[in-house]
This record gives sequence, structure tokens and C-alpha cells, in this order.
Amino acid sequence: MKQELPFIYKPSSESSILRALLVFYPTDQDQTFQPEFRWLYRSWTEMMTYESSLWRTDLIVYANEYVSLFKDLDCTYDQIRNDSKEKPKCRVFPYIRIKDRQSKHEPSSKYQFIDNQNSKLLHEHLRTYGYIDSINTVFEYYLSFSMYDYILRTDMDCFLTHNFAHYVPYNNSLLVGRGGYSTAFNSKRLKRIAHNMNWTYADKNSLGSTWYGPSSMAHRLANYTLQAMLYLSINEFTTPEREQKLGVMLWPEWHYGVLLLYGGHLAINHLIASENFNIGLADQLLDQGVTSKDKTDIDKNLRLHLHCWHGDEPFSKFAFKAGKYNVIQPSSLISDTSASGYAMRIALESKLMTLEQLKQKLIDIKK
Repeated sequence: MKQELPFIYKPSSESSILRALLVFYPTDQDQTFQPEFRWLYRSWTEMMTYESSLWRTDLIVYANEYVSLFKDLDCTYDQIRNDSKEKPKCRVFPYIRIKDRQSKHEPSSKYQFIDNQNSKLLHEHLRTYGYIDSINTVFEYYLSFSMYDYILRTDMDCFLTHNFAHYVPYNNSLLVGRGGYSTAFNSKRLKRIAHNMNWTYADKNSLGSTWYGPSSMAHRLANYTLQAMLYLSINEFTTPEREQKLGVMLWPEWHYGVLLLYGGHLAINHLIASENFNIGLADQLLDQGVTSKDKTDIDKNLRLHLHCWHGDEPFSKFAFKAGKYNVIQPSSLISDTSASGYAMRIALESKLMTLEQLKQKLIDIKK
């Protein structure tokens, strides 16, 4: 096995590998998130045209409703993968959001495990935090993805590149992407908080919430991240901060909006230091931007995963959703291999395609 980089390698052509993308889709915010889901879906089908015929990469979606979007894409509902030869599929699992649980803290599926006490604590303290479900699904729904060799926990405003079709984490490590929150102040503060929690600390910073690695490691990391988020929310933020009345006044030094990243920061540092967890900061592979015009960058640096950061340069998800790129023909970008050009083409294609056409892209994958 040739190690191409410290974090990833290309398995032999005879290897049979199962992978899954894990995303949370808030169906009550469909207008905001459907464009992102469509382009992630389109990049998934594009990536698989480069993938080995022995590999399978499913798209797993946790959603509060089985809406027409998923039905029209022919996503299976509440069905796990049963064998390694089944064709790649989009799989939807039912999930009641933390904010909607009130007194009902029971599983929505036989594949979901709910710790009743933990669920009640999350509802009490974190129900207004918008990103809690994207991590809690990874904790509660382990049985939906435990059969995969590797999972990618990702946001939806992302794109897979063709490199993702060939590379997996080296030596069963868990790779984490880039988080743009670290400052000297909050790094010291988080280290102090770890000490207060009786957690260990490995002095790692700028850790993202995109995770690529073995299923069991991702599940364990999600558990610790939730514990840390609860501790932080209760002990390290004031009520006005939790209610986000301060806006971005304290950003980037200390900001409730990135509680998920602070929680992951503490969890990753603790697991590295206390359990010798094999976690790699793959900030050159995952969470890469979508504004680079360098046509050689994706191939040269083996970028696996692109992420839309806030900004106005193309590709901008805000400009896309505002219709500012509608005059661009995606066919004009077919030879543009830059991150900006690739993201633009995939997003525009996903917008112009009907759901039937998007579904056909998956059906056409030869596996």
C-alpha cells in the first residue's frame, strides 16, 4: 500500500470498500437547504463515475420528514445496507429534531438508539442551537452506518471531488477538516475548560466538523462532542450569549454560534491525549474552499472535499441562491478543473436538472 500523503492512501484495485456520507437535512428549512442538498447529491454521483466498481458509497440522510424531494429521488426509507454488492443508494432515516422532542424522547426507528436522559438534557439546554442535530444524529444512529468501513460526516454546502473516489484514511485514522474559529484567547480558554472537565488535552487547534474515518470512531467522537457542548453551554456562556443577543460582537474570540466546533475541539483533544485516538488534522484535504481559480490545485494537492465558506467571490452559495449565476451555462465550465469552476458547474447542473434527471445520474452508475 503506497501512502500518498500522511493521512490518505489509495487501496489496491481488488479492495472492496463500503463508505457512507452522513448528513442531517432539516425539512422544515427546505427552501434554504434544498439547493445545497442537490449540489452535494450531484457531486456524489459525479464522484462515483471515477470510483472502483468494487466500492460502494451511500448517501445517508437524517430528516424529520420523508418529503417529496427524497421520494422523487427514490431514496430508500429506514433501510440499512445489507450487503456489499447492493448498488449505491440514497437512504433516509426518520429523526425528530431536539427542538421538537418536548416530552417524547423515543426512537423513530429500530436503528436509532436514544439515551433518554441525554436527550432530555439536549432538549433543555441546546434545543435552540441550530447545529445540534447534525452531531446528535451521528451519536444516536450508529446502527444505520456501523456496517461501513468509513463514513464522511459533512455539511451539505459541500462538494466531493473525483479524488474522493480513490482515497481512504491511512491506517484507519479519523481525519478532521479545518475549523476557522481558533484564536490565542479561545485556545487558552478551551485548554482551561478541558482541565475543569477533567479531560486531557493535546494542544490541537482549528479543528473542523467534517470527519472522514471509521464508523466506530466517528460515533465515539460524536458522543464526546455532545458532552462537551452541554458542558460549555451550561458553564461557559451567559444567557444573553446562549440566546444570541450579542450577535457576532465577541467573534472570533468567543462565540456561541460555533459551539459545535468548540465541543468537537475538546472531544478531539481529549480522545487524542487520553485514548491515543488516531486523529489527523487533514486541513489540506477536507473543507477546502470553492474560490480558487487554480486549475491544477485539486489534482496536485489531492483535495477530497470542498466547503462553501462565507464570502462573495465565486463560487458563493449566497450569490448562487440569489440567482446571480443563472446566466452561466454549466457546459462552459466542463474543462474548468479549478475549485471555483467545479463547484459552479456542479451547483448549476443540480439546479437545472429535474429530480428525475438527478435520480437518473445515480441509476447510471455502473456497479
